[in-house]
Amino acid sequence: MNPKYKVQFDKLDWIEPGDGIRYKCFQQAGFQVRLVEFTQKMVHADWCLKGHYAYLIAGKLEIQFSGKTEVYEPGDVIFIPDGEEHQHRPGVLSEKVLFFSVEELS
Repeated sequence: MNPKYKVQFDKLDWIEPGDGIRYKCFQQAGFQVRLVEFTQKMVHADWCLKGHYAYLIAGKLEIQFSGKTEVYEPGDVIFIPDGEEHQHRPGVLSEKVLFFSVEELS
C-alpha cells in the first residue's frame, strides 16, 4: 500500500449516520482522521467508551462525563482516553459544532 501524506477533506464525501451528525473520514495505518459536524438535532443518548482526540474548529460543545461536564470552544483540544472510567456523551450548545478528530481503529 502506498501511504497518503496529504488528506484533502474538500474532496471527500460527507457521511451522514444519523440526525444532526455528519463527517468526512480518511483511514490509514490503524488510524482514522475525521472532520465532524454536529447540529442541535444530534442526540447521543448512550455513553461512549471510545477514546477521542480532537480540535474544536467552530461552535460550542459540552461533553458530559460521569459526575462532571466540560464545555469546549473553538481552539480547545478534546483529549478523552478509552475506557469505562472516561465514559462520555456530547451535547451541542451552538447551532453547529465542527471539529477535527484523530482516532485509533479497533
